[in-house]
Amino acid sequence: MARRNEAVVTPPAGRPGPPRNRATVLDHLARNARALGPAPYLTAVDPDGGEDTLTFADAELLSRRLAGRLREEVGAAAGVVVGLAPANDVSSVLAVLALLRTGAAVLLLGPHDPPERVRAQTARLGVRTVLRSPALPVRAQAPGPPRQLTLPGVRRACDPRADGRPAVDRAVALPDDALVFATSGSTAASKLVVQSHLNLVSNAEMLTRHHGLRPGDRLLGCLPIHHVNGLHFTVLAPLVAGAHVVLAHGFDPLTHPRLIVRHRPRIASVVPSVLDALLETWRRPGQQDHLGCFVTAAAPLTSGTARSVAQRLRVPVVQGYGLTETTNFATTMPHGLTEDLYRRLVLDEGIPSVGVPLPGTGLAVLREDGTPAAPGEAGEVCMRGPHVMSRYEGNPEATGRALRGGWFHSEDLGRIWRDPASGRVFLTLTGRIKNIAKVGGEAVSLDEMDRVLRAVPEVRDAACAALPHRLLGEQVVAAVVLAPGAATAGLRERLAAVFPAAVLPHRIVALDAIPRTATGKVLRPDLARRLAADEHPVARPR
Repeated sequence: MARRNEAVVTPPAGRPGPPRNRATVLDHLARNARALGPAPYLTAVDPDGGEDTLTFADAELLSRRLAGRLREEVGAAAGVVVGLAPANDVSSVLAVLALLRTGAAVLLLGPHDPPERVRAQTARLGVRTVLRSPALPVRAQAPGPPRQLTLPGVRRACDPRADGRPAVDRAVALPDDALVFATSGSTAASKLVVQSHLNLVSNAEMLTRHHGLRPGDRLLGCLPIHHVNGLHFTVLAPLVAGAHVVLAHGFDPLTHPRLIVRHRPRIASVVPSVLDALLETWRRPGQQDHLGCFVTAAAPLTSGTARSVAQRLRVPVVQGYGLTETTNFATTMPHGLTEDLYRRLVLDEGIPSVGVPLPGTGLAVLREDGTPAAPGEAGEVCMRGPHVMSRYEGNPEATGRALRGGWFHSEDLGRIWRDPASGRVFLTLTGRIKNIAKVGGEAVSLDEMDRVLRAVPEVRDAACAALPHRLLGEQVVAAVVLAPGAATAGLRERLAAVFPAAVLPHRIVALDAIPRTATGKVLRPDLARRLAADEHPVARPR
């Protein structure tokens, strides 16, 4: 066991794994269908405001019937990977459950991914069929695999009178492959993360315990379900908990407040950009006593956004952290913090904390030599537990590097603080290992430089990139999105108050937008390529 002053929070290394008879997500659905039958599980809200609700009994029966159809029509079975380009709708959720029932693994694809990206991912897994939500535009079939099929309307597809196909179910084992996600590739080439049935149910149970989800609870989600946060937190955790999820087709800043008022969720799942938009559009929020918190992840939360939400919307923001490789969340801020502790960790902190480890999660902050960092000392954030991925498909070298020493190595940098009153350990993220630039041998965190620039009132967004330099090795270039009428003058001086002169940006470039993923992560390789090729006039520091 680690000494108490080491930045390690974990069960003993020899602790036994989950019992062999542990339930799967599908087992939880069957149990809730029996116990909660007519209770609502999923209400999908379409772009026009129309709603379609599935009960737990519906989800159990219809997903079994759809599984029979998919088994016969697309060959879904154990050992097969089927692609799915979902929308936030009933058809897509049922398709995920139905495919899991057949024993097939599901490759989640971005519904608007370019054909070249889809072909590259499906070819690596031998995918022959990609199913698309009926809510998505029909795509022309390209020559060769995979074939693209539109999911049929749910009621027609699942009506046993339509073609007599039997309802099917297959007992899946916990180690079996369940879902495959491509990493965002925001700092490196995208990898295919394989999540097992054990990963799915473990993360859902962890989230259920941490947030106290229970039958009768309501969660509002708007994040796309082809991402891990949208699928695991919004769809699968309520399924396991017996809670009701209201799934918006996406985020609309004008209509989302109406969904909060109409459906009265206890938890609303968001990303920081959603909170910023709500602050702009929700002028008279009133007192939303039912709304316990916003849960946010995927991109860093700023203390300024958290303070504005607390003051204007009067709702706390609970920030979490996780990666595709940890299924979804690995840490989250706990509920019920004292006002003083919440202020210390979130509102008054330059970098708000991402919380405590979820139940069953081992957490460590390690130095480069693999030894635990001291509390407050920055190091690599590492995790272990039943929610850590099976592997990177077809990439044993990357799998070995990521899982070395019995830990998943996140390549994120962070530090730990232990609350003396409760003994709980809180994690704060400080950057990415790969987001360290070496300028003339001196290291500088691009993430930290981003934060300093974003704290300037005239700067709407900012990100920095490291470009090759013949003499220095690398040089930093900063990109900023400015408020109307603002200029880059004075930004270098702001940075000079924090960073040594030798590492200050060589250029500061004003852009219309910073390239980001759909979940808000900065696409630094794209930014670096754009800045390297930029031939427009730039503001050169004097």
